[in-house]
Amino acid sequence: MTQVDRKSAILSAALAVFSEKGIEATSIEDIRQRSQASVGSIYHHFGNKEGIAAALFAQGLDSYWQQIKANVAEAGNAEFAIHAIVSTHLNWIVEQPDMARFLFARRQAVSAEHDDAIRQRTASHFKEVFEKLKPWFKQGVLRRLPIELYGPLLLGPSQELARNWLGGRLGFSPLTAVDELSSAAWRTLATNPAHTGVSFGGRKT
Repeated sequence: MTQVDRKSAILSAALAVFSEKGIEATSIEDIRQRSQASVGSIYHHFGNKEGIAAALFAQGLDSYWQQIKANVAEAGNAEFAIHAIVSTHLNWIVEQPDMARFLFARRQAVSAEHDDAIRQRTASHFKEVFEKLKPWFKQGVLRRLPIELYGPLLLGPSQELARNWLGGRLGFSPLTAVDELSSAAWRTLATNPAHTGVSFGGRKT
């Protein structure tokens, strides 16, 4: 097994055990048994349990944001870009519920020593998505708002719905609400919601 495969196996095992036992109750030995890795290998790659959790959190963030960026890049206009963000957000969560629960448990998952790095990683990903929307700001299609407002306005309701679904408090799939939630985000962020966003570059969807 290569070093990359070994690290991947350890992270996969950690996610499984975190999901079953909870982050605080999980021990290095639990992860070692599930991954079949040696204690030395675990410490070599990650240092300690906090290092494993931070690496797993970073892996989940990257997977989530890379999918969003890829789908936004395919959108031919602003309205479809907003829809792509909301749709990808909910689809990713439904497809990877254990990882989504782990990401939602940030306060327990990320220790203080790793928090700044994770915060910067998240901000960098979101800034890249924000950059993809800028042509529509310049065209006057999307409202010019501080970047700090775009996350809550885009995904706030979707986040709440996803939390309820992950917690077993929702009696239907979040995917059935994609159109409604993306339409709400569009109405909030568009300068003239009655008109579909102007196309630029790329292909139209």
